[in-house]
Amino acid sequence: MEKAVIFDMDGVLIDSEPFYFQRRMNFFKEKGIQPGSDKFEDYVGNSEKQTWDLLVSESEARREMLHQEYLEYKKHKGIDFKKALRNSVPDVLTKLTENGISIGLASSSPRKEINQMLSDCQLESYFSFTISGEEVKESKPNPEIYLISRKMLNCHDYLAVEDSALGIASAKAAGIYTVALKQAFPMDQREANVVIDELEELLILPQLIK
Repeated sequence: MEKAVIFDMDGVLIDSEPFYFQRRMNFFKEKGIQPGSDKFEDYVGNSEKQTWDLLVSESEARREMLHQEYLEYKKHKGIDFKKALRNSVPDVLTKLTENGISIGLASSSPRKEINQMLSDCQLESYFSFTISGEEVKESKPNPEIYLISRKMLNCHDYLAVEDSALGIASAKAAGIYTVALKQAFPMDQREANVVIDELEELLILPQLIK
């Protein structure tokens, strides 16, 4: 295909960042432990490793122990991906596909969560390629995840849809025109090529329709 759109997942396809943040904070509160940061904006766009390096910075052994406990904790407090999915996503993906545009997903989230989201929301068929933060050596803002996506999608032109400063930096470092989806909370999106209010606006961007 000539063109491809590569989506981030959290904050773009699903409105999940506030849920993930609150779940982590509740876990630490129940454990009676003060996390490395209790500021929402410090975690947006981070990989799992970056998140836990920040949550528990003083001891690798303690960090690993708490992370394993948290993995068990979140099994009982999972996100409802169907509810978290942005309403416009199925229609936007359908129209992109109908217009011959290849679709990829480049998310810092774990592979298991990506697969569950795609399955629960019945979106697997739209994506030509997906990659998780577990499948790269360097996390965003390093461009590796987008460079791999470019290679695997094998298109002529690319457009990335991100929300966080880390994601925007990653896509732009890979030489990709980057669209930022505006969020309901303050976020630095100044480095994006353009900021949109709704995903539907992708369908009228000159970079896709020209």
